[in-house]
Amino acid sequence: MIENNEEEVRLAALAQAGDSTAFGELVRLHRAKAFGIARKIVRDRETAEDVVQDALIQAFRHINRLADVERFAPWLSRIVRNEALMTLRRQVRQAKQSTFSDMEHKVAGSGGSDDKPQLDNILYQLSSAKSAADGFDPQQMYMRQEFLRSVHRMLHCLSAKEREVFEAHFFNELSPQEIAQVLKMTEGSVYKSISRSRQKVKDEQVREYLRETLGLTDGGKRNGKVVLPLRISEEIWKSSQTSVAVCAQIWLRHFGGTDLSISDVMGLTGQAFRLCLETETIGVSGPLMYFWEPVFSEGLANIGLLAKHIGDGGVAPSKYMLLEAVRLARNEIIAGRPVIAWDLSSPGFGLLYGFDDNRQLFTGNDGSGVRTFSYDRMGRGESGGIFILALQRINRSTVMESAVRRTVSMAMAHAYGERTFPGFACGLGAYKAWIGAFRNGSVDPLGNAYTIHVAADARLHAVRYLRGCIDRWDGERAQLAFEAEGYYYETAAIFAKLSAMFPFPSGGQPLNKCTSEEAVKLLTLASEHEEAGLHALSRLSQHLKQL
Repeated sequence: MIENNEEEVRLAALAQAGDSTAFGELVRLHRAKAFGIARKIVRDRETAEDVVQDALIQAFRHINRLADVERFAPWLSRIVRNEALMTLRRQVRQAKQSTFSDMEHKVAGSGGSDDKPQLDNILYQLSSAKSAADGFDPQQMYMRQEFLRSVHRMLHCLSAKEREVFEAHFFNELSPQEIAQVLKMTEGSVYKSISRSRQKVKDEQVREYLRETLGLTDGGKRNGKVVLPLRISEEIWKSSQTSVAVCAQIWLRHFGGTDLSISDVMGLTGQAFRLCLETETIGVSGPLMYFWEPVFSEGLANIGLLAKHIGDGGVAPSKYMLLEAVRLARNEIIAGRPVIAWDLSSPGFGLLYGFDDNRQLFTGNDGSGVRTFSYDRMGRGESGGIFILALQRINRSTVMESAVRRTVSMAMAHAYGERTFPGFACGLGAYKAWIGAFRNGSVDPLGNAYTIHVAADARLHAVRYLRGCIDRWDGERAQLAFEAEGYYYETAAIFAKLSAMFPFPSGGQPLNKCTSEEAVKLLTLASEHEEAGLHALSRLSQHLKQL
């Protein structure tokens, strides 16, 4: 159709005012192009003429709904295209009443391309058409077409075959059975392609959303790429089974100006004194099933870090939550600070310390080596939840006595009354649930072995942390720390025995009666030693308050 110009705008305005002569002139200007659009879709001259005639009637009836007189040409084009597609749809319904053998007979007797059986023409056109319509309301159709155009912009993520199936199903409303006939595919393959393509387009939609809302484009240029100078050895990830503590130690060493050992971080944050598990089967999710936000905030504050988080690590994020998480991570990295992130490549914590807006990728490490992680895949790992933890240095007393008192307070609260999720237990109550699971014969070998693995590591760091306190002190406080260390040493030794009985990841034989009975004895003894250790820590805390 001709380009918009002043004369066309004038005629469209007159037509809107009821001037049929002006509308006739517009028809004269655009009829040839309208016929071309219709003919391309229906592939039959007479049918195309009927389509154009019906479309012009619809346009004349609804000219008052044309919101912008400068866009008469594209508005009319959409009406023609939609009328052509509706014509095809009606013909499809009629043709489906014929048997497949009748169609084969028609194909065998057909001549040139324009003489093909009507159903063949219809299905061919529908498989390549770009939009579909159910009515003629121009405003509704404009919104629908704008939506479809936005979807089309995202289809570059599909292969040629996936795109063909996607368009036939979602734009042209063909059933999987019809698509299978047209594209010579099995119905199973069509269903798989539709499912796979739907997910790919959803993912691309998220990427488009992030590009627009984060303002990653400015005059066609991406904002940039930032990678902080962070080198993490493989060994440091093996220093503890509590990955959030490892990440905090790395953060402090590289960006916090504090050279705490991993045992100091485990002890001061209270992680060395924690025990969480799933009560019924002692499943693998147990050690990390607690309310992270308050525990992390209090523990990290004890080592001089202010924590800010996005997400809860529990469910796949909404687009808005994903946006906020990506925004927080990028802003922190720009400010020269990495962030701690959950479930980058496996359930656990890692560090993000770089980003590339052009490729929408973060750079990070969670113990599996330096890798890149797509913005849109954050929070969609094995656990299906997002959690981004940003850290900043704060001025807080680093006097050893004050820090130990806060550590003891966290350990006592965890052991005797920390709120947790239904079906999980923590602190001294976890020992009771663990013993009950062994007696009930419901212990999961892998989950049990992993829970022991994490608890054994934590108690070993508790011993080292308390030994560090003993080395720094003298007198009664050193004696009380020594007493507490002794009880935790016994607890750690028991977990070492349990680790030998139920090695991770093979799991051992927790359902064996003799093995189970031995495990109950050891856990009972560990619980007693730990409770005695807590009492010793409580006395130490009371003594420190008097200093």
